[in-house]
Amino acid sequence: MTITDGAALPHSQADFMFVPVSCTDCGKPFQVPESALGQRAACPWCRAVVLALPVSAPAPRAPQPPPAPPKAEAPPAEAPLSLDDDAPPPDRPRRWLITVLVAGLIVLAGMALTVLYRGYGAGRVSEWGWTEFAPPDGSFGVALPDDPVEEDVPANPEGSVTGGKRYVVRGRYSKTAVWVAYADLAPALVAKLPADKDRVITAGVLRVERDREVSRLKATVTKEAEVRVGSAWGVELHMDTPEGGAVERLVLAGSGPHPRLYAYGAEGKNLTPKSPACTKLFNTFRATE
Repeated sequence: MTITDGAALPHSQADFMFVPVSCTDCGKPFQVPESALGQRAACPWCRAVVLALPVSAPAPRAPQPPPAPPKAEAPPAEAPLSLDDDAPPPDRPRRWLITVLVAGLIVLAGMALTVLYRGYGAGRVSEWGWTEFAPPDGSFGVALPDDPVEEDVPANPEGSVTGGKRYVVRGRYSKTAVWVAYADLAPALVAKLPADKDRVITAGVLRVERDREVSRLKATVTKEAEVRVGSAWGVELHMDTPEGGAVERLVLAGSGPHPRLYAYGAEGKNLTPKSPACTKLFNTFRATE
């Protein structure tokens, strides 16, 4: 006889048909009469009184407690307010530095533009960067402020010179020009020069070339003086031109391997014979004798 919930079950045929069940407390199997299925029965192993259910039937699940509500996150703590009303925000130093840098760049740009504006067309030839220049035939040497541009010099109408070359350095920004030129002497003129003791023929050739330079520069001669360069004679011209002023030397070199007439000078606003450009140009010119 099987004990169910402490009471004796009546003896019948069903009492002798046992069905395997499993204890829902300790999990071990035991058997109960078929008539006791679904009723409470005592487990012979752990003595717990449990509901007798066939092994194949799912055991009832204990009720699960409802899930706990998510824990609310505490809002981030705000930084305490400063009691100092004059305290700058954290990025104030960087903004101040940027402002200073921008202001400095604006000032520098303004100064550069002012210098450029005042220097434009000022007629000042740079005293720096002058280099020695000589033509391909090496007939002379002179210092020039930059690489020159080559131009042709035509023969003069009187036929005393047969033509040559002019080498010019023009300052587009400063509105200046520095040049050196030569024109080969006609063979007939070269033959007469040894007998020109009073330099009458030389003066005539120099006068013709002076007039050609005055026409080229659209100039007015304000002063003319005789000069000597090595063994050659010439004239120094001071002129007023549309670009300001010009100082030029015309030198006739009738002897040596290259009998020529040389012309070298400078032009620019406020240019004078004592300007550094004129001094450097005149002091460095040397003709091959």
